Amino acid sequence: MQYRLREITGGNGKPRKVRALKTFTSVPRLFLVLPLFNVINNSEKPDEPIMVPKHQNTRNIEIKNAQLTIEKDFDIFLFILRRVLNSNSTSIEFTTKEMMDELNIEKVNRAQYLKTFIKSVERLSNIHVKYEEKIDGEWEHTFFSFLDGKLTKTKGRIEVSKFFIEFFGSLKELYELNPEILKLLSKYQRILYVLYVCNRKSTTNYFSVDMLKERFNINSDKMPDKQFIKKIRDTNKELQDLGLITGFKEIKALDKEGKNDNPRQQTIQFDVDYTYKSLYPTLKNLKAIAALNIPVFKKIKEPKIVEEVEQPKLTDNGDSEWI
Repeated sequence: MQYRLREITGGNGKPRKVRALKTFTSVPRLFLVLPLFNVINNSEKPDEPIMVPKHQNTRNIEIKNAQLTIEKDFDIFLFILRRVLNSNSTSIEFTTKEMMDELNIEKVNRAQYLKTFIKSVERLSNIHVKYEEKIDGEWEHTFFSFLDGKLTKTKGRIEVSKFFIEFFGSLKELYELNPEILKLLSKYQRILYVLYVCNRKSTTNYFSVDMLKERFNINSDKMPDKQFIKKIRDTNKELQDLGLITGFKEIKALDKEGKNDNPRQQTIQFDVDYTYKSLYPTLKNLKAIAALNIPVFKKIKEPKIVEEVEQPKLTDNGDSEWI
């Protein structure tokens, strides 16, 4: 079945460009701000769905997932999304070599990566979505699984739900990601980067620690706030070293004198500076920084933290705080 996704129209009735390239891929904001793709998450409640009461023209969105990672799973999600967009069909076929070439997998690693790819596609098949959308004055209930597929050593065939395509097309906010930039980033760097990409209201943008904890699925009982704040601080420093952000500032809880810059107080918010230009540097310049072998690219052993999926907190008007 054919879908003209490149002919999606915006709120002004004019066509919107949807990019599906190795260098830029259009992704709905919903898939970036929700904790769908995350650091490895050993939650005690892996089947607890992500709930969003209202988003744009939809409501009561519920997404069940299978503990998807911001690295391999997200890369493969983008690969499938690009293929579907470029084919204008819900069914895509590819050879293993084509997939490996597009994902820039070294030849010596391809046998092992095929196992990773298969496992990742299996996890992606466990994405289940349901939502409501008002169509012609009547609320329409939609539910679907993301994909089905068959994979062998030499080729693959994946069928993406046509209802996912309709869901994708109904989301008005699309943001472009460069997989080549993501490839240079670690897990925490990736999550902050995609969060910054789809939150560009001004030069300085504000992120409360509570909101960041929700995006990272942090359970304070298992990862103390002090440790999480340090992780965010260090990651922001790394992104600044890379030039992807131009600066950041920590806002402290008010002290007895009503000041929010007392270093003894706990950080409650990060004010982060970046622009479209800083978030989308030339790949040549970004790789040049990586080649300097600065500390940001050294392997850091992650603490063994068990994190738990938490539902987004709601504002007083019933909307999700981060959507």
